[in-house]
Amino acid sequence: MSLTNKILAAGLACGMAFSMVGTAAAAADATSKANTIIFRIENIKPLKNDEGITDRCEFYITAYNRMDREIKEAELLLSWTDDVSGRYKISNGNLEVEGNAEKAKTVISHKAVLNNIGAHAQKSFKNVVDTDKCFLLFDKVDYKVSTCIAEGDNIKVKNNKRIGDGSCRNAFDYVNSQNPEYYSEFKDIPESELAKMAEEEKHKDAQVIDGLFKQSMETIEQVSKTLSEIK
Repeated sequence: MSLTNKILAAGLACGMAFSMVGTAAAAADATSKANTIIFRIENIKPLKNDEGITDRCEFYITAYNRMDREIKEAELLLSWTDDVSGRYKISNGNLEVEGNAEKAKTVISHKAVLNNIGAHAQKSFKNVVDTDKCFLLFDKVDYKVSTCIAEGDNIKVKNNKRIGDGSCRNAFDYVNSQNPEYYSEFKDIPESELAKMAEEEKHKDAQVIDGLFKQSMETIEQVSKTLSEIK
């Protein structure tokens, strides 16, 4: 490894270390609230493209619904901020450091959809995000719940658009690895079981698409029949 690359690697490592120490200190005594949906991010895995370069990261969101009602559907907007990688770059063999903290920031965003989480039950969801910085996904995440529909919510649809965001948007609580609940509140799931769950979700999605296609064809046939009778 060249001296320039060693300096770059050292800078990245130091930045990550300080970031992780700060996160650990802030979250050491953190505990989640009762009657919430707690979730953690785990099983992070880099994915390589056809050229052998990592360009995506696979991960699982595991949610534990402590509520007495099933969560029908929830949409989480996740974001990770990298304050380190953008500070250093190699230009013409030289190491350049970006002094402007805002310019050095890189934000990675992802929308995750969680559905059919039973009351007092745990469920995992496979996700893939477009980034090569898989280390960012561990512990340091900002999130916003845009929709959370629970069992019994009265959600209306107008002009093919859903009215209302559900009753449980404020019930989500992220648990990172510095929180003891990361280990005590969740049940570990073997990777084979995670793959099985992901395949089942994929199968369910295919069934929904097939159902919608069938309904569309029936509607077209009915319209055609009505038009022929008018003629």
